[in-house]
Amino acid sequence: MDANDLLTALAERATRLLGQGSWLRPPYPPLAVELREDGVTVARLVRRGSRWSLAGHARQPLPEGAFSAALVRPRVADGEAIVSALATALRVAGAERASRISLALPDTVARVFLVSLADLPASRRQALEVLRWQLKKSVPFDPGEARLGWQVLGRGEDGKVQVLVVLAPEQGIGPIEELLVGAGYRVGLIDLSSFGLYNALRVAGVEADAGDERGDVGILSATPRYFSMMILRGGRLIFYRAKNYHLHGGFQGEESLRVVGREVRSTLSYYEEHLLGEGFARMHVRVVGIPPEGFFSLLGDADCGEIREIDPGRVVDGLGDLPREEALELLPTVGLALRRVP
Repeated sequence: MDANDLLTALAERATRLLGQGSWLRPPYPPLAVELREDGVTVARLVRRGSRWSLAGHARQPLPEGAFSAALVRPRVADGEAIVSALATALRVAGAERASRISLALPDTVARVFLVSLADLPASRRQALEVLRWQLKKSVPFDPGEARLGWQVLGRGEDGKVQVLVVLAPEQGIGPIEELLVGAGYRVGLIDLSSFGLYNALRVAGVEADAGDERGDVGILSATPRYFSMMILRGGRLIFYRAKNYHLHGGFQGEESLRVVGREVRSTLSYYEEHLLGEGFARMHVRVVGIPPEGFFSLLGDADCGEIREIDPGRVVDGLGDLPREEALELLPTVGLALRRVP
């Protein structure tokens, strides 16, 4: 699989998770790894009858600075530490002999766009040129030297083609892939953490929530380094944004909450003015590695409908038996390990 195919697979997966189309299921392993700046997480699933169960899991911390998920900086500073943490986590999860994995990366390693076009050429080469030209002023790097994947979501009410586009600098994805391949791992799928999280929520019934006639559905996920927001309408993604708390450093208490608050208000304003939003039925929230109370407080003060903490126990058997914080940490990897199954 070449570089562009990896990002195309990512975009195709995101669209599949959002309920678009019918696809043949590729043989992705039910073993997923999430690489974050603060650690490596592994989830291993097994299928028993018609249900999936958590068969093994682990999380190993990384030294400060070993991996950076900033969009335009080199990201692998201590490859040996990353490989060592991954090997340990796989061993603890009972997958020490595994060579095939799926990989979730922080949302901040790529830019995600929802693009509206009058039409999109059928030719892959021409479509690639159109999308690169469309986004050339929207990213702080040369789209011609980046990995780009896309998937058509369908036509909107205005008749235009809605396209999900994922764009990431080669200098970010390439070194990670090369590191893992050099260590003997075969990466079957590269995904963003938020799409893995959404797949876990879809399995838990959020897709049905997204069709609720009372309003749209939001998802907010917050980690020690960044946070992301998604809005679903009728099961389709209509808004996506991922943002670092600060240019340098991670979550810093009240100062970072003010950043989140400004972003929530900006998102709500955009939602009402440009997406013709008529209100939320509910907002699903996942906060890991940092105190969650401030997030629930600021969302409660905003007009986001019913605020719900995500319930991991609805996703796969065994996940709900873990301490809540541990289960919430595992959601992106569990969702990725579930692949494209209903």
